[in-house]
Amino acid sequence: MKALRLEGLDRLTEVAIPRPSPGAGEVLIQTRAATICTSDLHDIRENPFGIKYPRVMGHEGAGIIAAVGPDVERLKSGDRVAVHPVLPCGVCDECLRGLGHLCPAMSHLGIDRDGCFAGYFVQRADRVRIIQDHISFAAGTLLEPSAVCLEAVARAGDVKGKTVLIVGDGPFGNMIARMTKKAGAGRVLVSGRTPYRLRMMPDGIGVLTGTADRFADVVILATGDADAVNASMKALRRRGRLVVFSAVHQPVPIDFFSIHVLEQEIAGACNDEDKIDEALQCLCDESLALEDVITHQLPFRNWQAAFALARNGHDEALKVTLIFD
Repeated sequence: MKALRLEGLDRLTEVAIPRPSPGAGEVLIQTRAATICTSDLHDIRENPFGIKYPRVMGHEGAGIIAAVGPDVERLKSGDRVAVHPVLPCGVCDECLRGLGHLCPAMSHLGIDRDGCFAGYFVQRADRVRIIQDHISFAAGTLLEPSAVCLEAVARAGDVKGKTVLIVGDGPFGNMIARMTKKAGAGRVLVSGRTPYRLRMMPDGIGVLTGTADRFADVVILATGDADAVNASMKALRRRGRLVVFSAVHQPVPIDFFSIHVLEQEIAGACNDEDKIDEALQCLCDESLALEDVITHQLPFRNWQAAFALARNGHDEALKVTLIFD
C-alpha cells in the first residue's frame, strides 16, 4: 500500500509498505479520507513529541473496516467508521482517576503507532465509531478535532450568557467558536490575523478588531503564538478564565500579581476527557455545520500540494483533506 512516512526531520516521503494486520481488539481500516492537522505540520518540521523514525503520519482519519482482529464484537467488515487517534493505557493512575486523556503512557496514531496517511491503518476497536451514511468520510475525519474542541469549551466552565473571546482564526478556533455559541454563550468573538479565515466564521460570531481590555469572561487561546498569551490575559475581566487550548512552545512571562488581584484563572485543555461520543453527535448536528471547516479535498496522489496548502495557504484554506480512492 502507499503511505506517507516521516523518514527524518522535514522528510515526509511517499513509500510502498506492506498492509498491516489487526491484532486482538483491533480493526483494520481502509482509509477513505485523512485530514492534515496543524500538529502534523509541527511534527514534520520540529518533532516536538520525539517521533522515532520512520513513522507513517496522520491521525485524523475515516474509512471502511476491512478486517477485524480477535475479540472484536461491536464492529464488522464493511462498517463506515471514524477514528479517535489517542490510546490511553487504561491501567495507570491517571486512567484509573478517569483522566485517560492525560495518560502519561498513551499511544497515538502518527506518533508512536503508524497513522492514517496510508491506504490502510490499524486502530484499537474501542477508539473507533460507526458513522451514519449521510456523514461523509471527510466529515468523519473531524471526530477527534471535534472532541478536543469540546474539551476546550468544557474547560471554560458554564459559558451561558457570557462573553467569550477565541484568540486564533484557524480551523480549531472556528470549531470552538461554533461550539461555544451552541453552548449558550451570550457573545462570541474571534480575533485573528487572516482576513480570509475571519470571513469563514459562521453567522453570529463577531470579529474583534484592535485590542480591548477586561471585557471577556472567558478567553480560549487557539493559537500557539506566545505574544497572544499576555494579550489574552489583558482581555480577561476580573475572575475571568483563560483556557490554553493550543500548545505554546516558547516560555511566556506571566503577570502573577494581576492574576492575584483580579482573581483570574488559567486552565489547560489537552486531548479530551471521554468526549468521543459527544463529538460524534456534533458531526451529525447540522446547526454546527462542522464540515465547513474542510475547505479543500485533494486526491492522495496530490499530497504534496495538499501539505503545501495546509502549511502556507492561510489566506485561502482552513482544513485540507486527502481523499483515497
